[in-house]
Amino acid sequence: MKNQYFGDVGDYGKYGLLRFIAKRGVTIAVNWYLTPDDQSNDGHIRGYLTNDRDRKYDPELFDVLREMSIHKEKNVGRFAEREMIPGTIYFDSIVQPQLSDSTLSVTDKRLARERWHQQALAGCYGPELVFMDPDNGLREGSPTARKDAQKFVYASEVYSYYNRGQDVFYYCHKGRRTETQWEKAKRIMQESCPDAVMLGITYHRGTQRSYIFVLHPEKEKLYRVLLKDFLETAWKDCFTSEPISQA
Repeated sequence: MKNQYFGDVGDYGKYGLLRFIAKRGVTIAVNWYLTPDDQSNDGHIRGYLTNDRDRKYDPELFDVLREMSIHKEKNVGRFAEREMIPGTIYFDSIVQPQLSDSTLSVTDKRLARERWHQQALAGCYGPELVFMDPDNGLREGSPTARKDAQKFVYASEVYSYYNRGQDVFYYCHKGRRTETQWEKAKRIMQESCPDAVMLGITYHRGTQRSYIFVLHPEKEKLYRVLLKDFLETAWKDCFTSEPISQA
């Protein structure tokens, strides 16, 4: 997540989903996987905020996002202050190491990422469900010293939350993957968490955005009902279930 993305059409759906889950009594921690803004044009689709027809999905959320857009408040911290997702806690420290830390050794880069991850674990302790919002989705294994590592959540990090009893869901997208590659990408966490139940939902406004849930088996029924009910609201115009096959 970058602050420059805040309030675009993808955010509308993301926050709508989070709000629905929270209002059903699930406590949530959001780890933004925040990265610094850059010079790209990503996150610029906000024309929907001038179209009152889009207000029907979540009028309260729509009005807040429109107000923040008018006042150029593109900032996740300011959004958190609005308490739009009931009972939610947020971790908004920028993912380390940053791209500018190019002089660090491979070892130091990995240590910086691990320190950040431990801070995130502490900051997200308590709620039942942790949402992770990396720029580019999930990558296998543990964090590396690659230049683009900051833009991904890694399987080992998801496992850290799952292993201590929290359910997790994270942002990802198909991008330029083939169907076979996409199916494999959706199943990455099955290796680390073989007992987990995997559910998915995809948002189709703007660019395709998917959300993959990694759930403890005893929570499967709860989230199947939650997602089914969500897809029976007005949001059904924008979201569909995302099937995840077994390996």
